[in-house]
Amino acid sequence: MTGILRMRGFSLGVVCVGALVVGCGGKSDASATATAGMESESGTTDGGSTSTGSTSNATSETTTNGGSMSATGTSSTTSAATTDDGTTGCSFLNCNDGGGGGSQCDPMVQDCPDGEKCTAVSPMVGEPWGINECVPVNGAGVVGDPCDIEGGKYTGLDDCALGYICLLTDDEGMGGTCVEFCDANMNCPNSGAMCVVYNDGSLPICLANCDPLLQDCAADQGCYPSGGDTFVCFKTSVDIGEGGVGDGCNYTNQCQPGLMCLSPDSVPDCLENGCCSPFCSVMEGNANCLDGQECVAYFEMGQAPPGYEDVGVCAIPM
Repeated sequence: MTGILRMRGFSLGVVCVGALVVGCGGKSDASATATAGMESESGTTDGGSTSTGSTSNATSETTTNGGSMSATGTSSTTSAATTDDGTTGCSFLNCNDGGGGGSQCDPMVQDCPDGEKCTAVSPMVGEPWGINECVPVNGAGVVGDPCDIEGGKYTGLDDCALGYICLLTDDEGMGGTCVEFCDANMNCPNSGAMCVVYNDGSLPICLANCDPLLQDCAADQGCYPSGGDTFVCFKTSVDIGEGGVGDGCNYTNQCQPGLMCLSPDSVPDCLENGCCSPFCSVMEGNANCLDGQECVAYFEMGQAPPGYEDVGVCAIPM
């Protein structure tokens, strides 16, 4: 199981249904409400719900060599949602607080002493990233370079350069890729990717855009919804036989590529906090949907970014 990535407003490890917002999607005509997060390699994110048939808030880690990440999530109205811990979530665009409680530095500014860098770490053993700390700079890896993390995936002790973090590793922190932190202006000057913020603000990272209908990400990654009008590539956190159509999910990347985590009232016979449902082509209709679902446009009419007008998600119309 990969780590959990939570996005402000959405979470990579998207918890659909009233919890984390990253990964579920917006609600449109079909009104599939869901809050989702991504359970990939970072924490869960708080989430708001959009309105367009699905809630979009999934974060993907930056794709490296050969993988593309896309950022064109949903752009419907985002409203605050309640997370599992009872707090109110919001869109990452409005919730960039520079890090969670207990943070000692800002990864967007890199305000640590010489020889150290500000990165995301776990606030306590067994939890995903949630705070920012200064750690020694132990390497020179930049965007797309392979990397490893010493002592487990959430320690921050990686071999990436100042301004980068090692993500997309296995559970031991091995075999990852260096991903760029966003700068103070929410830009990604070294990768040209999109700035998305996860895990209580501790992970302001640069992820590449993708197309949810094409699923044009690297191997072992899916194209998931993120905040705003964005879809990004992130590592799936499912084992073989898990995360299929109708399976329960708490985070969007707990669904297999091509699926996203929706609230239970959007998926037939869903008895979990959320369930996985397919993306679909609005032009092609309901062929890939379950009985009782329709292919609902992901974006409200006239709000889809160029190239995403045909993106839909299978949901029970409301």
